[in-house]
This record gives sequence, C-alpha cells and structure tokens, in this order.
Amino acid sequence: MESHHIISKNTLLSKGLQRYLEINSFEANVDLISWEDVNKQKSSIFKNGQYIWIDVINEIKWVLDLCHKILQKQPNLKVFVFGEFKDLRNIKSLLKTGISGYFLPNCCIESLKEAIHKGTSKKPFVDPQMSDILMENLLESNTSSSKKKLTKREKQILQLIVEEYTTHEIANKLFISSCTVETHRLHLIQKMGVRNTAGLVREAICANLVY
Repeated sequence: MESHHIISKNTLLSKGLQRYLEINSFEANVDLISWEDVNKQKSSIFKNGQYIWIDVINEIKWVLDLCHKILQKQPNLKVFVFGEFKDLRNIKSLLKTGISGYFLPNCCIESLKEAIHKGTSKKPFVDPQMSDILMENLLESNTSSSKKKLTKREKQILQLIVEEYTTHEIANKLFISSCTVETHRLHLIQKMGVRNTAGLVREAICANLVY
C-alpha cells in the first residue's frame, strides 16, 4: 500500500492533492502534516512513508534545509515540492538536495501522474511550465550580458556621450575621425538594444556602465 505525507497548511492545494492521491493511488494512505509537526519531529515522522509532498509557502532556505534533512536520512523517499520559485538558482538548489520533482502550484494533473510514474527514475521531474520560464530567464540574462560586453573604446565613447559631448568633440578628444565615432555609436546602439542616443544614455545609467 502506498504511503503519502503532505506537508502543508490547510490549503486548497493540499486538500485537492490529498483527494487526488486517495482516489488515484491504489489503497493509498495519505496524511496531512503541519509544518509545526515537522519542525518538532524532524524527518523521523516520515519513517513509514514512500512519498513526501511539500506545499511551500515558506522561504527557500527552510525548504532546502527540510529536503536535505529528510533525504540525508532516508534517501529512498520520493520528495516532491510545490512552490512559486521560478529563478534558475533556487530551482537548481532544490534539485541538488535530491528531490524527485518540482511543480508550480497551478500544475496540471497530467504532470502529477507523470511525476509519480517516473518516481523510480534518477532524473527529477520538473513542471513543464518551467521550461518557458527558465528559457525567458536565460534570454533575459543573455541580453543583459550582451549589453555589458563593450570594448574599451566603446566604453570611452559611451561615457563621453553621456557627458553630452558632440560627435566632433569626441573625435577630437580621442584623436579619431567623426566617422569612426559614428560607427562606434551605431555599434553601441545595437549592443545596448536601443533605438537612439537618448536610449543609450538611459541604458548606460541603468546598467551602471558609466560613472
């Protein structure tokens, strides 16, 4: 007989999960456990369990510590976490504890079925919704990085543009032609992802590229 422990407050998510597991898991024993009981009894409370479901409304540090303690003493347990964490760093930290899956609170039932089915796999299950979110974070990170990858000369010219030097004045100050200055200006606009000089100034200040 399957044994499931759900760590949560008395939330709609925990009640729905409990009902789902009772109906769809053959002769399953499903218990709801409060955070207070977990803190008092630590991981010994799961001695006879097979699956642990954690409904997170707490900070990431608490969750990481709990997962680490549970799986350190009982590595064969299947631990699944529901949370609002969407950044790559926190997700990686959770997966490194050895959990079997991570879900967003609005996950679909098909994801639960797949996660339980793959419970014996060494590869953790990650809510499919996270794929798009992590991809967006990656793209934003790459865009942000590209804005900062400026050459020494580009940084010099950007600084002078922010200080309101004209193209002719920049050329004289750096001993280069006005045409070269304009070429660098165009490259800066492309790298910074803006449309004009005003956008350059705004982005330079926001990204702390000038002083």
